[in-house]
Amino acid sequence: MYLSVGEYGKAKEYVNKALSISKEIDDRNGAAVCYGILGSLYKSLGEFRKAEECQKKALVITKEIANREREAASYGSLGTVYSNLGEYGKAEEYQRKALMIGKEIGDRKGEAACYGNLGAAFQSLGEYSMAEEYKKKALVIRKEIKDRKGKADCYGNLGTLYLFLGEYGKAEDSQKKALVIIKEIGDRIGEATCYGNLGTVYKSRGEFCKAEEYQTKTLVIRKEIGDREGEAACYTNLGTLCLSLGKYAKAKTYHEKALSVSREIGDISKQLTCHLHLAFDALSEGNMAQQDVFSNLFSSIQRCEEMRSLLGDNDRFTEDIIFSPTRYFLPFTRCLALQK
Repeated sequence: MYLSVGEYGKAKEYVNKALSISKEIDDRNGAAVCYGILGSLYKSLGEFRKAEECQKKALVITKEIANREREAASYGSLGTVYSNLGEYGKAEEYQRKALMIGKEIGDRKGEAACYGNLGAAFQSLGEYSMAEEYKKKALVIRKEIKDRKGKADCYGNLGTLYLFLGEYGKAEDSQKKALVIIKEIGDRIGEATCYGNLGTVYKSRGEFCKAEEYQTKTLVIRKEIGDREGEAACYTNLGTLCLSLGKYAKAKTYHEKALSVSREIGDISKQLTCHLHLAFDALSEGNMAQQDVFSNLFSSIQRCEEMRSLLGDNDRFTEDIIFSPTRYFLPFTRCLALQK
């Protein structure tokens, strides 16, 4: 309950108490549940390696006690952690394992979660038609089983996809549907996400005042609940917004804050984009010779190499993720064009 409303300190306190008792009475299923909750907690805090460790402990136990439902949940949770770490090959692998088990045991809620997670993974790869297909499958199931929280998440996820596709009307409509449900059920994390997504929609439309209003709302909530990953995203969004308004110094300050948080939580993918944003900030001021430009570009290349090393021999993900100009380098190439 505390995790769902973003009170991470209390959530950690109670789940550790539960874990301690579960171990004392040799309740292995209970211990697996606790490790899973701790994994979700650490993921929300941006501590992805700790999240991975906890989810792996949960997975080991669930396989040993043959709890198929929990096993699927552990696979799915690990998949989302690997997405955060930029290990997209592993992310897809684990989500498909979770989906297979969910279908076998008739776990409709788990199946919907897998479809949603796969949709997010394919969106990260730029495969938008497959992303929409999976996200719509998830929404259909959430409606059938009357899962209001899941339904709101699906609307929000579809909204972000439509934003990428430039379908701003659909994006706004989906995010507002999500926000109505989220407020009714008191989900602070979801509320922050909706505000941020709506802010991005308004920025894309050129409605900068509304965009700043909504991005500020989400930043306030992210900081209140200790969501470090979300906080970094807010700083990035506010930075790009300031850049659009020609406020270069302010944009740089926000992007530096985003980079600082991304380093603290070990999010390589976000560090890469932060360095590119900072290079873009310097270029936007009209000085191609600035040391900041080259320093940040070299740093972004280093982050690329780190991500590529995590992918191993998976050429598909190496090509689609690391070297996709539309994903990472488009802001820089646009700025070069402006300079010319």
